[in-house]
Amino acid sequence: MNKEFVKKMVKAEILRYEAIKEILPESLKNRVETLEKDAGVFIQELALEIVSENTLKSKGPGSTENKKSAKRVQVDFN
Repeated sequence: MNKEFVKKMVKAEILRYEAIKEILPESLKNRVETLEKDAGVFIQELALEIVSENTLKSKGPGSTENKKSAKRVQVDFN
């Protein structure tokens, strides 16, 4: 898709959402704003958790946690 088209569509949806919020009664508007804040905090915590998990899993090539142990085996080809 065209990058400019996507930007304009996202902008249009944001404006539509804001317009709908403007016509809501004050009690519902406050409830929606609280949900937005809670969702933002949740997404931030989730992103930090995912990033921290990924950094723990891949510590790098020198990490002893990622290395598998190998046993030396003697093979008789006779």
